[in-house]
Amino acid sequence: MEMTIGRDRTTGTVTIANDLEPMIRFSDELPVVLTATIIPNVAGMVTSNPEARLAEYRHTLQFCQQFAPVIFLENSRYPLASYTEFADSPRLRIHRFPPSAQPERGKGYQEFEMLDAWLASEPRPPARWLKLSGRYQPLNLPAILAEWRREPDCQLLIDQVVRLRRARTYLFGVSTAFYQERLRGLYQRCDDRTGDWIEHVVYRELEKTPRPPVRLLKTQPRLQAYDGSSGTPFPAGKFQWLVKQGLRSLNRIVDQRRLWYAN
Repeated sequence: MEMTIGRDRTTGTVTIANDLEPMIRFSDELPVVLTATIIPNVAGMVTSNPEARLAEYRHTLQFCQQFAPVIFLENSRYPLASYTEFADSPRLRIHRFPPSAQPERGKGYQEFEMLDAWLASEPRPPARWLKLSGRYQPLNLPAILAEWRREPDCQLLIDQVVRLRRARTYLFGVSTAFYQERLRGLYQRCDDRTGDWIEHVVYRELEKTPRPPVRLLKTQPRLQAYDGSSGTPFPAGKFQWLVKQGLRSLNRIVDQRRLWYAN
């Protein structure tokens, strides 16, 4: 299978794509956009070993490809070209970006900086997509994708927690038009050193957004993942998930946009 490798001279982006895979697939389908940093460049990461992180990203990538095409974004200089699963899949496109020049401003800063760079370099971005931090594996991904497909009028599907004043940015569905209008450039306001995490920055921005285009998820994500700072596994048991799903349903009755109760 022939591969096309290109570099954008302005952004430094490297793109690997299958010549046999028409771009229309990613433009018309609902892809999952996975964000990754295999070689971390921030302090306080429990899992800092690149090989261990690569294994987690590979696992999530293979899982997601069962249900949707995947756009994989990565912003370290790890030599991915030697791994065939990151180049040969007909439902995969890979975009590489240089490490952030300001890693001290935090993971969220770097992640949204990369999302901005991807859209700026993408000639035909998908109209709508589901963003997922690459080391989080939602076991009920098909249900989340189905919900996002059933919400054609929704421009942003994301959980916002009133008590914490945070938006849960590890997973959200968004239209490219909404991202470009409201979320592009927000990373420039982030600085973890001052408590301006991306979760707080996005929450504050969405407070200024009219209600109709933004909604919280009906489906409680059932995550198989570990907290990046503490290493604590997220509860993935069926009982815990059912309790949280019940609370989420109550939240939707009170307010379709925000989470008001513990979830």
